[in-house]
Amino acid sequence: MTDRQSPPWKTLLLTAWVVVMPLAVSSVVTYFALTNEAAVGQFGARPWIIAFLVSCFTMGLALTPTTFVALVSGYFLGLIATLGVVASYTVASLIGFALTRAVDQGQLMTSVYGWLGDRKAQQLRQLLNGIADHQFGIIVMARLSPVLPFALMNVVLPVAGVRLVPFLIAGTLGMLPRTTFFVWLGSEAKALQTLIETGDQGAGGRLILIGLLVISSLGFFYYGRQVLRQYIR
Repeated sequence: MTDRQSPPWKTLLLTAWVVVMPLAVSSVVTYFALTNEAAVGQFGARPWIIAFLVSCFTMGLALTPTTFVALVSGYFLGLIATLGVVASYTVASLIGFALTRAVDQGQLMTSVYGWLGDRKAQQLRQLLNGIADHQFGIIVMARLSPVLPFALMNVVLPVAGVRLVPFLIAGTLGMLPRTTFFVWLGSEAKALQTLIETGDQGAGGRLILIGLLVISSLGFFYYGRQVLRQYIR
């Protein structure tokens, strides 16, 4: 096997990291929040500012899920927590983007092109060109979807070749509806443990999530058709 075709282990390990670590670390943070709920409830502005600054790195390094941060901060702060969460995940997106680019350095796509034949490799290049031309809308849909993890998209989208500015702006716009929903959900919860363990969504919450999923799926379908029509021959 040539160097060009060798597996991009660093990128594959990073992908595994962003899938596994948010689940593991959020369990530790959950334990802390539950055992110190009264103390956290007394936090003033400075501790919360520090908490949101820390969450920039924990979300950017795929240590805590954005949904978890939104739920917990909404529970303690109410809807005003939306401002902190939005600012935090925007910085976290920048960290995730920079980390992926530093680790991958184009190796994954180079390996994929090497594994494919010339014709399929050319089709893949055309597909990525189409994604690049429609990247703003595709990023919005990827962030809007409640089933696509924030940390995983921090790997997939940069590897696919999206640019930093659309990644940040479109990503923030796409995350805003689901973030606002989860912060609101946290603010309406009666008990932190029930909120964390079950999500405590209710029928209305489930309808909202289904709505976000339908909208994002239709958006992906639209952009997918555009790319296939214009770039794949």
